[in-house]
Amino acid sequence: MSLLLSACERGSRVNSQSEGWTTLGSTLFYLDGSSYFGGRMSISSRLPALLFAMAATTAIMVVAAMLGAKFTSLGAALGFALITGNSALALNQGYLGNPSAALLANPDAFLRASRTNARLMALIYGWGALAIFAIYALTELWWFHSWQYASAMGLIAALLMGFAYLLNDPASQFRSPIALDISALLAVAQATGAAMGLFFLINSGKLASIKSDWPANHVFVGGGLAVIVVSIVSALTHLRLKRAATVGRS
Repeated sequence: MSLLLSACERGSRVNSQSEGWTTLGSTLFYLDGSSYFGGRMSISSRLPALLFAMAATTAIMVVAAMLGAKFTSLGAALGFALITGNSALALNQGYLGNPSAALLANPDAFLRASRTNARLMALIYGWGALAIFAIYALTELWWFHSWQYASAMGLIAALLMGFAYLLNDPASQFRSPIALDISALLAVAQATGAAMGLFFLINSGKLASIKSDWPANHVFVGGGLAVIVVSIVSALTHLRLKRAATVGRS
């Protein structure tokens, strides 16, 4: 009898372990396509925190500009970059870690990842526009080019949101594999351009500037770093998914 009970206990442990791995698989990869890739990997799950970060860091930079607190201003901009960079890694973790499982869970993983990263980039540019507009509208600082840069960032944010919207349209040409490949290349070009801009900004000594454009330079640093991280993560995600899809077809 004791042998029988022992065997039953061992069998129960094996079943529990098996069920645990099944649960882990469904929770981590959601092979039924339900939760992980559809929920936690959607920007909607982090949108409240991201919007709060946009508002909070902008408010801090406005107050810092009023007080001339340059380090506080730069810290807020870097904090926003850190938050968005962390969000990019978290939202793309499943695609980067196990692209095959992502494609198995959702054949439209390419589109979902592209939409998520486009929206995240739009938030970064939107933050840049909001911060510059707020700083030069609510403080005594005046910079002639403020409205130009802020408007340009706002326009880019709108274009990225439009791109994300078109990816939802089944008839859109932007959903084609070639278009998604091009968008990944553009992300690499964007990261390269942002890196070159940051190098020039830092190398030219503009961060030590006493002119009224110093808060804008902080926006450029924070936004530039965020764009670099999100762009690289976006391109790597596309590459990983493409390789996994190629292997799956072979």
